[in-house]
Amino acid sequence: MTSIINSSFSIIQANLQLAWDSTSLGALKKCPRYYQLSIVEGWTGRDENIHLSFGIAYHKALEVYDHVRAAGGSYADGLRAATRCALTMSWDTPRGRPGAVFSQDPNKNRYTLVRSVVWYLDKFEEDALETVILANGKPAVELSYRYKTTYLAPSGEPYLLCGHLDRLAKFGGEVWIADRKTTKMTLSDFYFATFTPDNQMSGYALAGKVVYNTPTAGILIDAAQIAVGFTRFQRGFAPRNDAQLTEWYEELEFWLVQASFFAKQGRWPMNDKACFNCSYRGICSKDPKVRDTWLKAGFTKRIWDPLQIRGDI
Repeated sequence: MTSIINSSFSIIQANLQLAWDSTSLGALKKCPRYYQLSIVEGWTGRDENIHLSFGIAYHKALEVYDHVRAAGGSYADGLRAATRCALTMSWDTPRGRPGAVFSQDPNKNRYTLVRSVVWYLDKFEEDALETVILANGKPAVELSYRYKTTYLAPSGEPYLLCGHLDRLAKFGGEVWIADRKTTKMTLSDFYFATFTPDNQMSGYALAGKVVYNTPTAGILIDAAQIAVGFTRFQRGFAPRNDAQLTEWYEELEFWLVQASFFAKQGRWPMNDKACFNCSYRGICSKDPKVRDTWLKAGFTKRIWDPLQIRGDI
């Protein structure tokens, strides 16, 4: 198996990733083999992931609303713009545009998408959450970031941390990184407890301090439970202090060393305690000699590149 072209990887050492985001780092922490197949080699299912498509559309529609309000637009202006965005992104056509996937799931479809966007904005119309305005005058919404760590790869190249923040916002006298989540899980203390500790949230909190030089209190999570007949919302918090973020950053070095070792060896061992509900379980259960054949038959290639920019750096 060979690596696909990806700008986040070293040009000196094959298969050595230099630019990391929460998705790629989380894949490595979950299982080296899972990381190899999903990030290094870029194998993904042939069918579009409705959960990913729904989440992207939901986030984009609410991002549009945030931009309208930060620019001085009214609630009604923002609502119209967000609804139009949700309808556009979920539009089905006979030619099978990407939006066609929204007609295939009873929970996550065009109706539940628009419903969830409208109901969310209705619930938080008088929200005390205030978007931070950056020094350049732009609202701190959908921010892409990247920064060099203090760790160097064996090739001498620096490791980078990258990602995307939904929003920086003021709430209760503090600045929080606001993040929106969609889920089928019941919203409860148990659900919000899953974000502490959590690789993605710790990375976000650290980025807020390092990149935007903002003393953030942690992550403010607006969760939406999506079901056939309803959408429920609840706000939760995942605070992070300096000691927690220092620990996360120091342990990052261990994982980078592991990734470097796997790349040098050209082997990523299977963590067979993480196989439950893994999309590659059917592949790893096959004889190693025939796995390539099964991958080519059931999967396709895509590049996951953390260096791709979505917003303002």
